[in-house]
Amino acid sequence: MSPGAPSAAAAARQAGWPQLAPWIAALAGLALVLAVFWPGYMSWDSAYQWWQARHDRFDSVHPPLLAMIWQLTDRVVEGPGGMFALQCALLWSALALFAAALPVRPIWRALIVLGFGLWPPLLALQPHVWKDLWTLAAFAWALALMAEELRTPHRGWRVSAVVALVFACAFRHNAITGALPLLLWLCGRELSVHRPLRHPRLAVVALASTLTLLVALVAALPARDGRVRHTESIWSVVTLWDAAAVSLAENRLVYPTELVDPTLTLDELRGKFTDYSNTTVFETHKLHHSFDGPYTPAQRKALRQLALDLPTQHTRAYAAHRWRLAQLLYGWDRAALPDGLVLMPGLHAYGDNPALAVERSALHERALAGLLALVDTPLFAGWIYLALCAGVIALAWRRSRVTDDADAGRTGLAAAVAASALMYALPLALVSGSAEFRYLAWPVLATLAALVLSVRSRGTPRG
Repeated sequence: MSPGAPSAAAAARQAGWPQLAPWIAALAGLALVLAVFWPGYMSWDSAYQWWQARHDRFDSVHPPLLAMIWQLTDRVVEGPGGMFALQCALLWSALALFAAALPVRPIWRALIVLGFGLWPPLLALQPHVWKDLWTLAAFAWALALMAEELRTPHRGWRVSAVVALVFACAFRHNAITGALPLLLWLCGRELSVHRPLRHPRLAVVALASTLTLLVALVAALPARDGRVRHTESIWSVVTLWDAAAVSLAENRLVYPTELVDPTLTLDELRGKFTDYSNTTVFETHKLHHSFDGPYTPAQRKALRQLALDLPTQHTRAYAAHRWRLAQLLYGWDRAALPDGLVLMPGLHAYGDNPALAVERSALHERALAGLLALVDTPLFAGWIYLALCAGVIALAWRRSRVTDDADAGRTGLAAAVAASALMYALPLALVSGSAEFRYLAWPVLATLAALVLSVRSRGTPRG
């Protein structure tokens, strides 16, 4: 060996660095988040799911899979700490795999991991043990696996990405809308390895439709467990809240008698109504939702009719209510949204859950104060992320006209990820019962990923 030649060990270290860089960054970011926010936060939803895990009793309103996983982590670390650590580990490892698949220098891979994981809106959400964070982690893994499949095409990566999307849909009922563009992309990739098809677009749509149905069915399997109590008409709480908004706008109660206590007055309803969350109207204890118990046939019929009448017979008031929710959810009026619908620091008590005495560090208090100071800034404005996603799709369409685009694959994936964010977020304006920022966790990460994927490699011809 000549004196100037590198040793085999040095060459191996040099070759391994590009792949290790994002993983080292992910490990550092994960350690920082766990150290600052341990043992995480529990809102009412979180505390209730912990109670379910402890009592081996689940319901279909909240994802049974989350409580079932909590049973496992509780054996190692009692309380939210185990779930907090696991959901963060899943997210940061997905970020590392995504960055490792990108054709950029090692330093950029590390910076992408840290930039995504410590992006203020995503950092603010990570301490919360929520189904939204598990949905985010599952989508992040699907994203990472698709990026890896683009780098080294293989059916195994595509199948694994579909499995990740199954988990995403198992944690949130509405995740299927965000999964659809990604399933279309995966089906297109799968069919592209075969000989040219006579009707390729039709074949992709047919395969994606079948796969979407399969994903939805498999994602629903945890809810079929014999320990799960099923609640019918889960959407009743949203419809009754919509009816409250319409009643106040029209200055008359629009509820059918089957769904309301006859003593309810407009003043009572007005005193409990908020335009950013449905929960407070039920503090009147005079609206009959399906969570309280099974509906009678008359109540089921009345609820269906009410859901139909609100947008058709009370169009102006209903549209104004939904538009107001969209303003709050997508951040057009950030000052009007309580900070508690963005961050919910603390450990909520529920039932006979063990009391958790946690002494937060000074670093935690500074980090929390810093995040709260950013809540009303454009960083937490969902509409900006959605607008950027629309821009990514427009850019991808423009680039699609260039036949020799070396980055066509990444541009197409960027468009699919951006479309996923839009299809996940936009339907919420019509069906959501709250303007909580956590609903936009995946769209925020998807926007960052789509922008990175849209960056051209050096030497790529411009269209």
